[in-house]
Amino acid sequence: MNTNSLRYTVILTFLLLIFLNASAQKKPNIVLILTDDMGYSDLGSYGNPVIKTPFLDSLGNEGFMSYNYVVSSPSCTPSRASLLTGRYASRYNLPDPIAPGSELGLSDGEITIAEMLKDNDYKTYMVGKWHLGDQDYYNKPNGQGFDSFYGMLYSQDYRHPYVNTDTIIKIFRNTAPEIYNPHDSILTQTYTQEAIKIINKQSSENPFFLYIAHNMPHLPVYYAAQSTAFKNAAGGPLGAVVSEIDASTESIVNALREKGLLENTIIIFSSDNGPWTLYPARMEKDGVTRRSHAGSTGVFRGAKVLSYEGGARVPFIAYWRGKIDKGIKSSSAISNVDILPTIAKWTGSKLPTDRQLDGEDISKLLEGSIADKNFTHRPIFIVNHGKPEAVKIDKWKYREAPEWRNPATRELVPAIKELFDLDEDPSERVNLIDIYPEKAAELKKVFQSFNAYN
Repeated sequence: MNTNSLRYTVILTFLLLIFLNASAQKKPNIVLILTDDMGYSDLGSYGNPVIKTPFLDSLGNEGFMSYNYVVSSPSCTPSRASLLTGRYASRYNLPDPIAPGSELGLSDGEITIAEMLKDNDYKTYMVGKWHLGDQDYYNKPNGQGFDSFYGMLYSQDYRHPYVNTDTIIKIFRNTAPEIYNPHDSILTQTYTQEAIKIINKQSSENPFFLYIAHNMPHLPVYYAAQSTAFKNAAGGPLGAVVSEIDASTESIVNALREKGLLENTIIIFSSDNGPWTLYPARMEKDGVTRRSHAGSTGVFRGAKVLSYEGGARVPFIAYWRGKIDKGIKSSSAISNVDILPTIAKWTGSKLPTDRQLDGEDISKLLEGSIADKNFTHRPIFIVNHGKPEAVKIDKWKYREAPEWRNPATRELVPAIKELFDLDEDPSERVNLIDIYPEKAAELKKVFQSFNAYN
C-alpha cells in the first residue's frame, strides 16, 4: 500500500470512528421526576413569593413550562397510574388511593412507560414512592417493567398516629426491605443519592429511563423539615422540603452533566396532584402538622381530591438541550396521559395498539415547533373516584360533581353542575351554566361520551 492510500485509509477510519461514536446512542435518556402533592404555586417560577427554587426556575427558563398542565385525577394512585400508562385509571379499576394490603393494584395487562421503553432496549430504573399496589409481583415496580426499584410502596403517613396499621414503613431494594422505619428527613436525600448512583453507572452507548418519585411535599413535612439542611429555608416546613427537592434536582442534573449524558437526556418535572389542604383531622394527631404545611394552588380554586383546577393543575417543566426551545411558556391545556405517547415519539418506541390510549403526542408543542395559537388538544377529562367529574375543551370547562363531604370540615357539599371560562376566570369563581346554556349543552354531550371502563 502506497503512502497516499495508507493516509486515505487512516483518514476514513478516523472519520468512521467519529461517526460511530456520535451516533452510538441516538435514543435519548429519560429522567422523569414526580413530586407528591406539590401545588401549582409551590415553585418560585409558578408564583410563590417566599419559597426559593432557583434551579427549577432556571430549568424552566431553559426549556418548556406549562401553565395549563392537568393530571387525570386529583389523587395519588389514579394519577400515577395514568402517568405511567397514558390511560385513565378508571379503565383498570384504580378509582382512588389504595392502602397497604389492598386487593387493588396496577394490573398485569397494563403497559407502562417502563415496559414500552424496555421493549426498545432501554434500561429502566425507579427510585421513590410507588403507591400502585403491593400484593402480587405484577402490582410492584419490578413487575411493571422496571429493572430495579429502590423506594417505598406508599407515602410516609401510613403509620401511627396518622393511620392505625400494623404495616411498617420500609424502603425496598427491588422486593426486599432494606431500611425499616426510615425517618422522613432522609427520604429526599436517600432517593437523590440512589439516583446519582444509577446515573454514574450509565454510559453513552445505552439509553436509560429513570423515574424518580419523591415522597415530599406530601404531609407530614414537619419532621423532614426539622432535620434537613434546609430547615431554615423561607416558607416554613413546606419551604424546607420544596427547597430540598430543588437542590435534589440540581444534583441529579449535575450528575448527568459530569457523566457527559445531559446533552441527550430529556428531563421532565411535575407533581401527581394538587396540595392536600383538605386533609382529615387524623393528620393533626402528631400535634405539629398545620394546614400551612400543605402547598399552594395560587389563583386556582380547590385542592387535592377535588376536580377544580387547584386539585388537577400542577407545575410541569420539560428540558432537552438543543431539542426543546428555550423559554417556552405555554398556556395550552395538556395532561399527564400525554407523557407516554410523547416519550414514545421521542424515543421511537412502539405504542400499544390493542387498547384505548387517552393521551396524545404533544412533542411538537414541547419542542416549540408549534405555537399555542395553532395547537389543539382532544377533550381532557378529570376523573375522580372512578368517574368523570370535568372536561376541558380549549378555554371551557364543564364540571358535574356529586354530593360529597369535606374531609377537613365534615360539611356536606351538595351536587353541582358548572361551566367556566378559564381564560376569563381561572379561579372558577363564576358559574356560567345559566348564561351560556348552549355551550354547557355542547360540553355536557362530550362529558357524557366518556366511557370509563374500556
